[in-house]
Amino acid sequence: MHRNARRNGTRSVRRCGQLEPLYLQLVRAFYDKNDRPRAKKIAARLETVLAASPEDSCSIRGEEVRSLIAEVRGDFATAARSREAEIRKILELHALTANTPHWKYASRQYGFSDVSDRLDLLAILYDAQGETDRAISVLLESKDYCRSHGIPFDAEDLLQELQSSRCGGRPK
Repeated sequence: MHRNARRNGTRSVRRCGQLEPLYLQLVRAFYDKNDRPRAKKIAARLETVLAASPEDSCSIRGEEVRSLIAEVRGDFATAARSREAEIRKILELHALTANTPHWKYASRQYGFSDVSDRLDLLAILYDAQGETDRAISVLLESKDYCRSHGIPFDAEDLLQELQSSRCGGRPK
């Protein structure tokens, strides 16, 4: 019995170490190669690995992974909820570590530009659900966030495109 418990524990540790490689495979299959059938297979494996790792599952990275898995499956509402949770957790990390010795490390892991990038991805998910006004609102929030933190806003073209589509082709 003890031998099986040890073997199962080792299997769990091995699964947890698969999170990053599987995540990178999923990103490549889904975004770079647009290979949706392969991406769905990888997403199923990644979901199993994430569920086997409570420390990853409850983390910022866990929310990011859940969002991508849901997006691969076409479940944009779930993807958006996970992306929102990811953003919340990053902002909580910022609040907890600001003006502490831990800020330097935390901001290297999840800096201001990461928040902006996640907001931009959230806007894309809202637009995919047909919520263009909400997507524009999130992009404007991202733009303000960038301005207030002195970083570039990288989604101006997307913002203009969405505003243009909302106004019947006329940029707002």
